[in-house]
Amino acid sequence: MDGSTALNLLALFVSAGALATSFGVSLRQLRLADNSNLLPVIIDMFKETRSPEFLRSVEYIRAELPGHPHDNGYRHLPEEPREHIRRVGMFYDDLGRLVAHGVVDERLVLGTYHRNVQRMWEFLGPYVYSERAEHDTLTMAYFEDLAARAKATSGRAIHAELGLRRLPPPS
Repeated sequence: MDGSTALNLLALFVSAGALATSFGVSLRQLRLADNSNLLPVIIDMFKETRSPEFLRSVEYIRAELPGHPHDNGYRHLPEEPREHIRRVGMFYDDLGRLVAHGVVDERLVLGTYHRNVQRMWEFLGPYVYSERAEHDTLTMAYFEDLAARAKATSGRAIHAELGLRRLPPPS
């Protein structure tokens, strides 16, 4: 191999390295841009679960909803329980939709709402199943998927995977 061939090969390797580096940087910038577009959605999601209306709905579902029959779904219930079911159920359904389509990282959602998702599905599931049977729909299918994902893992496992640190309780 003469000197010019070696020089050409070196130039080729340098060019390939520059191309690979450029590609990697572009992917990282694209990921950062996607994440910055999602930030308002994530902040709204957190705000919603802290709103007085949402918290009232969760409390109603825990305390009052079990007194209502679920045999005919939730559309036939009085306005108040129907409103609470829709507020909480559709929130988790929308959240589940974002997770199922890979828009939001499952660990972010389940690391935050793991137990709440499971608990709300335990209360709302019977109404949803009856609603589906009565109207032949896939009502809240994404919520159900999110609940199944939550059941398949533990919040502690997600926190451990993320490397969240813990402090000892105060003495």
